[in-house]
Amino acid sequence: MSNTMTDIARQAMVDVSAYDVELTDGRFGPVPAELTKTLITLVADGAGLAVCHGARALLARHGMDIHDEDAAAAARDYFEAVFRAFAAEADIAKHTPLVMGYDQVAAMDVDGFNKNTSFTPNSDHTESREFLTTKCVHFDAATTFIGNVYGPNTNITGGLPIVGNTREYCRTQGVEPADLVELMPHSYNVAVRQEHTAAILSDHAAVVDVDLIDDMAMVVLNNEVDGGLAHAGSTPSLTDPAKPGKRPLRHIELQFADGQNLDNWYRHYRLGIPEVNVKVPDVNTPQHDRYHRGVDSGLAAGTPAGQSD
Repeated sequence: MSNTMTDIARQAMVDVSAYDVELTDGRFGPVPAELTKTLITLVADGAGLAVCHGARALLARHGMDIHDEDAAAAARDYFEAVFRAFAAEADIAKHTPLVMGYDQVAAMDVDGFNKNTSFTPNSDHTESREFLTTKCVHFDAATTFIGNVYGPNTNITGGLPIVGNTREYCRTQGVEPADLVELMPHSYNVAVRQEHTAAILSDHAAVVDVDLIDDMAMVVLNNEVDGGLAHAGSTPSLTDPAKPGKRPLRHIELQFADGQNLDNWYRHYRLGIPEVNVKVPDVNTPQHDRYHRGVDSGLAAGTPAGQSD
């Protein structure tokens, strides 16, 4: 298997419509064991990435339209169930460099285009704050695996997931994981330091080229700084500026009851405990441009990784 990020992304495509699943009272399930096994092979035992797509075809098989809100919600819930089945089977301890007391999976729906005014995936450990989904190359804090469910978008251009093979970059450049990242002033996540970003984007990154207008996708990642893959996204914009846009996103992560796990994770990477600003920076300010702009340049030339070449 090739280690280039483009090849990893191409090999990570999983068409969920190829797996038989029942629809009962508007919900899909149970998750087929073979589908769970595929995600284990790709994410836990493989390169650390799976891209689940095919919701449109799955819904159509049951006489449902992905542009119907109830149908899209059923597909979104199914993707979450797929992640939960994967997390239940994965040997998480093999992929985290410190002991983490993960005891649950949590999910949260966010606005992937506009500013979220009150956000926290875990109010026990993190303060509710303003939140923008568009960020620089980064890792989510203290969750070894994550799933992000995208689509279906309305009147949106861009906003495609981007995945960076920081594991390979650190290996070839001799960079310690703790020297790769820094705190973000307006997020509990950690950003890849600027001195590493250009090389990662040009040599070790790929756009996940999925249909987010007439389909949906869930990107499942090994999100650990030590041994995982970083992620970002291209900037979403209105296709027709005179019309409203919609970019739904569901974030799914591992969580723990004891907040000391969060502190331990930051300290492992030689980071301070963040004091996060509850207000995101204004557009066209240095901190917004550094941490909250999409990745629209610097990627290697070529066909984005995904379903079609």
